[in-house]
Amino acid sequence: MILLGVSTGAAAAVPAASAWLPAGWTAVAAALAATATGIFADEARSALQSHRQQQRAAQLRDRGLAERAQRVRDVTDPISLGVHPSAVRRTTRRESDRLPAFVERDRFDEVVRRIVQGGFVLIVGDSTAGKSRLAYEAMRVAVPDSMLLQARPSDDLQALSSAVCALQRCVVWFDEFDQFLRAGGLTLQMVKDMLAGPQREVVLLASMRSKEYDRYSARQRDVTDAATWRAGREVLLHAAEPVELDRLWSPGEVERAQEVGGDPRLRAAAQASDRFGVAEVLAAGPELLNDWMHAWQTGAHPRGAALVAAAVDCRRMGLHRPVPASLLVALHEVYLSARGGSVLRPEPLADALAWATAPVQGASSLLLPDRDNYLAFDYLIDFPGLPAIPERSWETLLPAVSAEDAFDIGWAAVDLMRPTIALKAFDIAREHEVPDADYAHAIALGNAGQPLPAVSRLRRLHRRRDTLLGPDHPDTLTARHDIARYLAEAGRLPEAVALLDRLAPDRERVLGARHAATLVTRTSKARFLRDGGDAPGALHQLREVLPDLTAALGPEHVDVLLARQELARTLGRTGQTSDALVSMTEILEDQQRILGAAHPHTLSTRFDLALLVGQSGDLQEAIRQLEALLGEQERILGLHSRTLSTRHQLGRFRAHTGDLGQAEEMLSAVLRDQERFHGSSHPRTLATRYDHALVVRRIRGAQAAAALLEALEEDCLRALGSSHPLTRTVVTARR
Repeated sequence: MILLGVSTGAAAAVPAASAWLPAGWTAVAAALAATATGIFADEARSALQSHRQQQRAAQLRDRGLAERAQRVRDVTDPISLGVHPSAVRRTTRRESDRLPAFVERDRFDEVVRRIVQGGFVLIVGDSTAGKSRLAYEAMRVAVPDSMLLQARPSDDLQALSSAVCALQRCVVWFDEFDQFLRAGGLTLQMVKDMLAGPQREVVLLASMRSKEYDRYSARQRDVTDAATWRAGREVLLHAAEPVELDRLWSPGEVERAQEVGGDPRLRAAAQASDRFGVAEVLAAGPELLNDWMHAWQTGAHPRGAALVAAAVDCRRMGLHRPVPASLLVALHEVYLSARGGSVLRPEPLADALAWATAPVQGASSLLLPDRDNYLAFDYLIDFPGLPAIPERSWETLLPAVSAEDAFDIGWAAVDLMRPTIALKAFDIAREHEVPDADYAHAIALGNAGQPLPAVSRLRRLHRRRDTLLGPDHPDTLTARHDIARYLAEAGRLPEAVALLDRLAPDRERVLGARHAATLVTRTSKARFLRDGGDAPGALHQLREVLPDLTAALGPEHVDVLLARQELARTLGRTGQTSDALVSMTEILEDQQRILGAAHPHTLSTRFDLALLVGQSGDLQEAIRQLEALLGEQERILGLHSRTLSTRHQLGRFRAHTGDLGQAEEMLSAVLRDQERFHGSSHPRTLATRYDHALVVRRIRGAQAAAALLEALEEDCLRALGSSHPLTRTVVTARR
């Protein structure tokens, strides 16, 4: 490194070099830079000053991390690590005991063994299943002499990684691990760096709610595989098989809880174990939920209940950090008004906040305060009976968050089939150059009923990935899959199948034949074949891939359940209605057991089952099933794509039974909501217009329907193109 004889031109290069100069050379570099004149000198001084500021900030960060590190055996307050407190019990010495004695879980020895082995240990389970307590107790047994460093989502994760790399023996504690996987979060390389090196004993000990963990396996099947989310999956896969902790305790665990003498909290929790998990009861989860549900009554705590509802929906909308009080106050009016507003005689705001943040028996509270911010207790957000998120909540939340938060909110909107909200959220992220926001926006565009514009953008993004990452990079391969997906959405099914035929061998070569992405390529091809009219070919393809998918992922994996659902649908398309009904019924039973009755996939299977019942000829039973389903969908999903599909199908079945007046009324109403929700050019809206026109023709004659079909043909040609199946159907109907 030559520093002497610096000319004016050389001085301009000093700022770039200073980024890798040892700390002791900084003054020398600054002195040499000072000999330069003019704008180069100013730039040099500015850059060096910026570098020194960055160094000081890094040193402060490092000191902050170091101050938080302590030996595992010295950590005596598990609540500070995220363990939910229990009801307060006064001891004989009048001390407060916020946690009962630990009851050894069935997976305890396994967790101890994995911590001793080192590496990445991930514990997955429902809220209040006891994940953090299990991790804490196992850690104290396995590695009491190691240093413990508690990671926080607000940390500079690269600085955290560097600090961990400097330690020989340590445990890095990650509570609610999904918060570390957002845009700009933890990467696979950071994980590898923290675990690398000879003679080092490092453990990354993380816990994560099952619902968030499942999001990473389901997304690539339901939505897409955007790079940020693929990066999150890569990190999770590095943990190998997670330790899954059931919410409901086993008989052996309950027996051990009953044997722990002297603590009435454990005895009471064990007695309720037929309905709840012991840890769930200890954290007062069911009691808090009951308090919230009953607080809406007039004269109770309706404003407090509305504040809790707003905080819960913030988390459901993808915002998992504490929310400022001002934002909660703005949001809660939506929920209070929906329940009756002033008729409920809501309490003053200060009283509402005091009620919502008061711990139940000294345990958890509905809202967890963090200075002037508040976070909803995570037990509440997994409750299956929550109503749909109001549109006004999305609209109020988005302008109040950061670009990174908007990116996460956009993906939550995609998951909940809110395409317009997703587009707005990703627009905010794009404006601030959040990584992968352009790709996410293209996906949301396709989901919003604009598949060809989505294909155009995805092709540009594919070319960029091909240049920057190479043709075999997983992100590049994913872009090719998503292009095929939206070509199929646009009705260009042969082109989509041909693209997948070229993609499948590339994914198999790069990722392996049993990789989830390779298998999804095969199931996608089957779906496109069926929708293109080759149902027998699709059936053959699905029967080939399903055993491989089951062997690779397990029979209860969400992708396996969805592939089975596709198989049952395809059986129905080939006329094998009886077999399809049997298969779909079995899938529904498995989904209710594995995913729950309120899960969107379960509701979707109920819809498919009703269609098959109608296909079998029992229209009245099909209508009965759809009406029952619609009530559940409207309660859980609200105004939603799937709710609109159910209403549309009800109108069609009413027409088939001869109840034309009721059918026209229903289709007219759903058409108005389709236009409001999806827009006038969305394929679902255009399909509803087609069925409405057919009913009009049966009621008022061909002439009355002719104008409707003519306008519909023009709109289909403009929005979907001449090759789309719906366009061809409308053209045929006009003849």
